[in-house]
Amino acid sequence: MRISLAFALRSRAGHVEVEYGPNEEPARWGYPLLGLESLVERSRGCPVVRASVEYPGEGYAAAMGWIQVTAQRWPPAEREELLVDVAPQMQAVDARMPYFAFGVRPTFFDAPSTDDRDYEFRAAAFLTASPDALMTPVVEPLCGFSWGYRVVDETPHIDPLEPAGAAEWAWMRRTLERDYPAWTFREADPRADLGQEPTLR
Repeated sequence: MRISLAFALRSRAGHVEVEYGPNEEPARWGYPLLGLESLVERSRGCPVVRASVEYPGEGYAAAMGWIQVTAQRWPPAEREELLVDVAPQMQAVDARMPYFAFGVRPTFFDAPSTDDRDYEFRAAAFLTASPDALMTPVVEPLCGFSWGYRVVDETPHIDPLEPAGAAEWAWMRRTLERDYPAWTFREADPRADLGQEPTLR
């Protein structure tokens, strides 16, 4: 599945191309490199999502960051966690950055999996930018999407990929402001509201 998301940054138009589908080749996506041998085969059928940014700006003018927040639940106990999803290196105390990926026209890639028998995962991911490129911890949303999957009796089922807007960003901001109080996460333009708050279903 593919969708295209439009955005505007510094009076210039851009778009994001999102590819989404089941993981049928764990080796292709680098799973053997992670040192998680038990998850290589269990990742089959779980989702793979990749989002590529097209934008005419260069250098600092094209500095952007992907931010993702996840909701995870483990039935039947109904334990649930809301987490800002960052790379392990960025979880260090001295890093304190909310970005899943950051750079010049950064690519978003995620291919989650689990060895739980029953599990639910929902995520919202947004391409963001700072007004001064990278000088201050101020973030504005550009465009986003929601996605996820469920595992029932060890069998994964992928949920639809959908565009995300102001409602999803507002849902994310609650967790972002809790975990990153030194950062400012600005409100989304309500005209960008394309969907509803991500929910586990």
